[in-house]
Amino acid sequence: MNQKWPILPDGSVDWQTVFMHPEVGFMTTVEKADTPEKLKACMHIVVVSLFSRDNDADVRRQFMASIDELFSGKATTLQAKKAKINLLLSRIMYDREERAHKYKQMQANKKEDQPDQRLEEDDPLLALSEITDETYL
Repeated sequence: MNQKWPILPDGSVDWQTVFMHPEVGFMTTVEKADTPEKLKACMHIVVVSLFSRDNDADVRRQFMASIDELFSGKATTLQAKKAKINLLLSRIMYDREERAHKYKQMQANKKEDQPDQRLEEDDPLLALSEITDETYL
């Protein structure tokens, strides 16, 4: 876990602040991007920040490929791209909050110490469907 993430009193990451803080949240940063190049660069930083574990390499690659694909054509406007990105970020935020809740429950029931790992049902790539679905183009 990134030690710089804001922490809630229960010790979990405050994902709402990470994504929605009015000055430095990921979604706020996306809205500040005034060119497609800045928006794409912003998303690369977000992906690297969110998926920083060694075993996240494949997840990072797939997110980067989807983001690169979103920005490869000129068919959509900057605002349309921002809308898709914000939809993606909302989905990731919701997934992170759900996983944090499940992880806390699992920790409460855990009897032996194990290394930090993904929950079995966790699929971080599920959020990509939000920006690759043609209905949002």
